[in-house]
Amino acid sequence: MNSNAEIYQDLLVKAVSEAREGITIADAQQQDFPLIYVNEGFERLTGYSSDEVMDKNYRILQGTDTEQPEIAVMLAAIAKGEGCVVTLRNYRKDGSMFWSELNISPMHNAQGTLTHFIGILKDMAARGQIGQQPETSIYTDPLIGMGNRRHFDERFADLLHVAQRIHTGISVLMIDLDHFNIFNEHYGHSAGDECLRMVGDCIAKSFIRTSDCVARYGGEEFAIVSFSTGIEALRNHAQKLCEQVRALNIPHGDSPHGVVTISIGGIHRLPNRDTTEELLIELANQELLAAKRSGRDRVHVIG
Repeated sequence: MNSNAEIYQDLLVKAVSEAREGITIADAQQQDFPLIYVNEGFERLTGYSSDEVMDKNYRILQGTDTEQPEIAVMLAAIAKGEGCVVTLRNYRKDGSMFWSELNISPMHNAQGTLTHFIGILKDMAARGQIGQQPETSIYTDPLIGMGNRRHFDERFADLLHVAQRIHTGISVLMIDLDHFNIFNEHYGHSAGDECLRMVGDCIAKSFIRTSDCVARYGGEEFAIVSFSTGIEALRNHAQKLCEQVRALNIPHGDSPHGVVTISIGGIHRLPNRDTTEELLIELANQELLAAKRSGRDRVHVIG
């Protein structure tokens, strides 16, 4: 007859194997932390069999979507031998995306040496933690087809939190179409809508990293939040965007430039724990106003 310890161990193995969540174990003493165990919950959730992921790194689930800000949080924690909880876009074997919460815990031997990382992977949609995602109607501007202000506000809060945790710079740009009310009066609202769609598409194509968030903030105003390498790179990128909008050659007879142009105001900061979204938006809007007062069709960005 099994001892109590053996019974307990058998029950523990069975519980882990049959758990609804995906459970993984990675070897912390091997290079690249390969997976050495995944349970049936992981196989059901991801579509990968145990054999297909053995000796591979967990990043197999991110595919090419490697610029997610929470990945940096996870890697920083692992490098320190610490645990963390992150929210990630993962991809099943068939390519379908799902949002997951990954809880990573370090495991040590009797001598205190880090030996393994245990991961618990939860499908957030299945658990009701994420219902509709930014691609769905409540987060999408119906005219432009990009994120709306609700999407921007929620995504901004997430990105700022990550920037504060990993001590990286964050940038906010506020963009306004110059003399747009006059454009609407002259050419009509149908032409105005098409103009917004064309400019919005141009802006979206200029900020395509997974860590960028582009949204129609309201009316003729667009907003962008992004992790940035520095203020000069941000200024250059914003100036190039102004040039790209001019190059659309959307006629605007009541503008001194003869075509539709944009003004951009921005802020680049290394946020501390007291930095708020409201403060960064206010500073970016102040620079947008300065750009307009300086003649429009220009960029004002401060650090």
